[in-house]
Amino acid sequence: MSDHSLAFVPLGTGYVQSTDLLARGRPVDTGLLAEALVYYDRVLFNVDNPEQFSALISWLIQQGLSIENIIALFRDGVFSVYDFAFYTNPFVDFHPPDGIAIHGLHNLQDPTMLKPNSFVERYVEFESLIKVFDSRAVYNEFAAALEGRVIEVKADDIGASAIDNAYQDFLNPERNALMAQQLVNEIYRIKKLGKPPRVQAYVRDAGEGEFDVTWNIRLSELPAVEVESNIKGADTLPLSIAAQANKYLWAAERLHCDLFLARPVSALVGDKLFEAGEVAVKSRIKTQNVIEELEIKVEFPDLRKFVNLDKIDFKRVLEIRKKATKFREWLQSESERDREAIWAYHHEVAKAAGFANIARHTLKLFGVVGGAALGASVGASLGTDAALGAIKGAAVGAGAGEAIAYVAELASSVGTKWRPVVFGEWYSTKIAKLLKDLKGNED
Repeated sequence: MSDHSLAFVPLGTGYVQSTDLLARGRPVDTGLLAEALVYYDRVLFNVDNPEQFSALISWLIQQGLSIENIIALFRDGVFSVYDFAFYTNPFVDFHPPDGIAIHGLHNLQDPTMLKPNSFVERYVEFESLIKVFDSRAVYNEFAAALEGRVIEVKADDIGASAIDNAYQDFLNPERNALMAQQLVNEIYRIKKLGKPPRVQAYVRDAGEGEFDVTWNIRLSELPAVEVESNIKGADTLPLSIAAQANKYLWAAERLHCDLFLARPVSALVGDKLFEAGEVAVKSRIKTQNVIEELEIKVEFPDLRKFVNLDKIDFKRVLEIRKKATKFREWLQSESERDREAIWAYHHEVAKAAGFANIARHTLKLFGVVGGAALGASVGASLGTDAALGAIKGAAVGAGAGEAIAYVAELASSVGTKWRPVVFGEWYSTKIAKLLKDLKGNED
């Protein structure tokens, strides 16, 4: 059972997460890391590639951490790394002017990734990382601090179930629309395009294992956030978001830890957790699973925002962390986590840290709970048959068995061995409606 002392925190920027920072040319979300440090004793972070890892260390130094600080955070077990030693990519053909054929979603490994403990060769010995350090002796000390602080997962470890489930969700029009909507929402928000359109997806079975997937808006005509162009291969992005959400859940479930996420992937994680919770009820693994959410305005600085704007440095973050013990005790407590207590803790810590006249910041989290409540219950009135409908609705085409197995495996853990808390935005009303609609379609 999770004790809520450890959080899985993906830091790489892109269209899957932290898209606002991608638009600013930042390769890693150090602000998200800063927030996680305040709420959790230990942070297990993930980056997508060696370039992001070297950029992370470089940015931490630029934002006020000394090499000695960074080494100490690894040695003390506050920082550790989770590495997916494989790529998850759709196999596509482009058909000009704007057509695209997706032949599947695959976990791929290059020869180096196949080696045992390849993180050192791929990341630690990466030339850009070595250049971050002033001397070889300091670099060697940093490399030594990473020993025993890296969890490396191969493609065979995770298997096909997580990506097959993502692919089946992509072939389900309701879930596809949900995934695409998160992408469109972020782009419209970042580009200041006004109210985003409501996305609808259409999936037609073309026979022989092929499907035509279209949307009421052309995803290929969405503006890129990082360059003045349209997004090449935008049709694959809903699929990529679903795949990453499933990988993150797979990792967190096995570690029985919490998740600390940015948009838009947080919404997909919430979707899948809700589905797994309903499956657990339907399968009588657990008589009741309640996904609850807390959204409250607290008098506390928006650390993610201010760190990413370079207005608060990491020395200040570590000072806040020292004063925020009550945050972590509140999160780790199995007693009722009430709104009044978390509001008071934020106010107290902000005052002790010397922050005055702070604009209120909205704290958003959700979780699978038993006796301990996060906030007002959502979704508890759903019929238990909704879960079966959700699975059947997504289970089309090759890989359907693996897709169902993935949710069933999550369901066996959610609410029993694992009751995760997730920091991030979740669209509970939309998810509940989606599962009801899917159930109705099966009747």
